[in-house]
Amino acid sequence: MSEHHQRHDEEPTWASLSTRAKTLTATAITGLGLGIAALVTLFLLLMVLIVTAACGDSIEFDGPATLLWAALLCPPCGLLAGTFTTPVRFLLRLNRPTERTRRTVEALTSCLHTFLAALFVLHFTPGLHATNPWLPAATATALGIAANLLMNRAESRKRGRPQGR
Repeated sequence: MSEHHQRHDEEPTWASLSTRAKTLTATAITGLGLGIAALVTLFLLLMVLIVTAACGDSIEFDGPATLLWAALLCPPCGLLAGTFTTPVRFLLRLNRPTERTRRTVEALTSCLHTFLAALFVLHFTPGLHATNPWLPAATATALGIAANLLMNRAESRKRGRPQGR
């Protein structure tokens, strides 16, 4: 049997695929990646719209493209915020605190991360102006807390455990 012919019980390797199969696979993976990126962008745009609506007159923007820019800048601003909060998380792991202390510090660090990321988005987005940037950042943080609480509640229901543990 030649190297390029696989037995039916073996997994095909990339090298054993035909050019057409490789092209189809690469196209499918690219489409999947673009679809996921589009969904994440739409979710972030929804969050930007909610924060903008909740803050009312304290946020001004030049047009709809500004809000799209804000959504697109969320991931890099989150990475930038992580450069400030990640050392705190590493120090926490080195100190080996009790489980309750660890969870509390993780929650506070997560809130600080979201708050800083929102401030960076407000600062770096062209055409986005906030009269008081603390209010939208606090709103985004509260939205993040609410989302985490809803996810934790859904997970605890899924596991069948009582809420609060």
